[in-house]
Amino acid sequence: MISAAHNPDDDRSSVPQETPPVRVRSSPLGKWIVAGMLLFGFSIVGALWLYWDSYTRPFRPLQAAIRAQYPETHPYVVGGRVKSHLNNSPNTLRIVLQQSLKDFNPEEDEKASLTRAIELYRIAQQHQDLSQYMDLEIHLVQRVPEQPPRQWSLKLPLKDWADLTTPK
Repeated sequence: MISAAHNPDDDRSSVPQETPPVRVRSSPLGKWIVAGMLLFGFSIVGALWLYWDSYTRPFRPLQAAIRAQYPETHPYVVGGRVKSHLNNSPNTLRIVLQQSLKDFNPEEDEKASLTRAIELYRIAQQHQDLSQYMDLEIHLVQRVPEQPPRQWSLKLPLKDWADLTTPK
């Protein structure tokens, strides 16, 4: 009789059997978490937009008037108390005008800076109710590439601005 020698390669029991893929059930909870995260993100963006809109709305006509007068500038106008937690903090209207490089240097030309500030005060008189403010700050800024910005600032009580603009 011919006997067959045992060959381990022929042993089918040592070959690993393929296991069927495990089916992962998608949980509806995960979908709700993702939807909630998206809803939270959209609500935060909406809240920030509403806050910024209500914060800047009272000053938009003045910003638009300044932009119309000086088209190559970027005006920013804001009003309120600098340190609102202090009772003696004056209500201040702040105008920041970012000038182009084609414009004059506000640090070197004091007369032109003062003239521009007086013109901004007059524009503010026409487009903003100044009776609720005690002080007016005007900042002229010129950003120069690779250098510190050139700045000129003047902060005066509104009655002093009126005195400054009246001819003598």
